[in-house]
Amino acid sequence: MKKHLKLLLPALCCLLVTGCAVRTGILVEVEGLENPLFGEAVATLASGDFSAAAINGFSCYGTYDQYTKSAMLRVSVECNDKRKGQVIVMRTGQALQNGSGEGVLNDGTRFRVLIGDMIHYRGAQGFWDKIKK
Repeated sequence: MKKHLKLLLPALCCLLVTGCAVRTGILVEVEGLENPLFGEAVATLASGDFSAAAINGFSCYGTYDQYTKSAMLRVSVECNDKRKGQVIVMRTGQALQNGSGEGVLNDGTRFRVLIGDMIHYRGAQGFWDKIKK
């Protein structure tokens, strides 16, 4: 009984104090928009979701499987202008909190997602810059 209590007590403390949420920064660049969307992806025991907004009020949110250990994450997206879409993010790092991906909304608008430390590489020359031309 004591052994189980030793394991249970830290888990309960984690739930009560922090909700065991894992938070990761997110940046979304949408084709045709001048300003990027900034936000956060949050994984808890109950859900995995993200939200990001631009300074002009445009925003998108979505949900994902917070329990998956896969490096590839498929996310459903919905924006406040009623457009919907899908994005595939390739995650890296020990806790899979960094990554990048691309998606498309139902009207054909493409977008790019950067999470975690990958946000800092936003301006790096790469594939996204080549296809914008």
